[in-house]
Amino acid sequence: MNQSQKKYFTRYNEPIAFILGIYPTSNLGAVRNLGRHGVPTVVLDIKKSQAAFFSKYAKGFLCPHPKYDEEAYIDFLLHIGAQLPEKGVLIPTGDTETLALLRHQSHLESYYHFTMASYEKVNLFINKQLFYQYLEKQDIPHPKTFFPHDENDVKAASAELSYPCIVKPIYPTYFRFDFHTKLFIASSPQQLLSLYRKAREKNHEMMLQEIIPGEADTMFGYNAYYDHRGTPHGMFMYQRIREWPLGFGNGCYIQHVQEPILEQITTSLMRKIDYYGIVDAEFKRDPRDGLFKFIEVNPRVWMQNSFPSRYGYNLPYMAYLDAIGKPLPENPMSVQHQTVKWVYFLEDVQSVRAQIRNRSIQLRTILPAYSLRNEHAVFAWDDPLPFFILGCGSISKLFSTLLRPTEFR
Repeated sequence: MNQSQKKYFTRYNEPIAFILGIYPTSNLGAVRNLGRHGVPTVVLDIKKSQAAFFSKYAKGFLCPHPKYDEEAYIDFLLHIGAQLPEKGVLIPTGDTETLALLRHQSHLESYYHFTMASYEKVNLFINKQLFYQYLEKQDIPHPKTFFPHDENDVKAASAELSYPCIVKPIYPTYFRFDFHTKLFIASSPQQLLSLYRKAREKNHEMMLQEIIPGEADTMFGYNAYYDHRGTPHGMFMYQRIREWPLGFGNGCYIQHVQEPILEQITTSLMRKIDYYGIVDAEFKRDPRDGLFKFIEVNPRVWMQNSFPSRYGYNLPYMAYLDAIGKPLPENPMSVQHQTVKWVYFLEDVQSVRAQIRNRSIQLRTILPAYSLRNEHAVFAWDDPLPFFILGCGSISKLFSTLLRPTEFR
């Protein structure tokens, strides 16, 4: 750490928020959510090209890789922590960072406030085997799922699954580092076994899961911040309109909805395990029985975190305030901007292109997504530089993607 960096960390007499993660919209959303309230904010990442590095609301610093060099990553944080006049606040935006921080909580908490529950409680959500087994125990609706110990278990499960089906990792983030996708799709028992072997060669524990029918608009989400008493704050629900990649990607164009059952299911679960922190819970409405099936919980800041803030629910700021012992803001009495949607342009244009090719989209629904009245993942009137930096870095890649044949995953 050079002298100018040391000066930066010692210039504030209030807790600095540290945003840790690699996904650009997660980091940028958190930075703006905090910066607009005057919170001093630092982004730590392994690449200089991180969009949030160019935000006027944050200062960016390069750091070691949290997965491939975890010890150096933690040492780096400890070294920064020793320079701080006030304890910092750790706000991870990825599973890898979240687990690394919690594994070393006993050392880090001398210098930092944590914004999430213990390793055991958080890992219950990140470890998909623990999560689905807990859902089964609590009789909470979810997709039919198998956890094979060996190839014989795979062969047995293959007879109970319909095709296509999902071959999915227990720890999705680590799997993505090796295969650059979040899951495999098997179209036959033979391919199921082959994909299982491929993943096991890289030492990934895998699960096998049915595919609940339905397009992007059957996917829903619930966001909130749970305080130490298990009380939810800033409850917000959304529905996907489009996603990328098609079928099993992320929501790249979403809208606000009211589905109170999502809050009921999630809050019941959070209170049973005595969880606190930010929650992004995902559900799929099964057209076969109309039930919302639990898909996953992200126990951290997620990619669309700037969206609830347009409705008055700034969850990263709530987490920051609670961590330093300040009162949380009251929920807004009335919801404004009723028609505002959230869109990630760089992914949505790819989704639109793919849907045009397979004739599954109405053309009149395309342009409204890009209205500047919407909440954009990267562009912001008060903080435009990250958009131009990320745009310049992505434009050639985007056009090369748009010009080649569509790949469906």
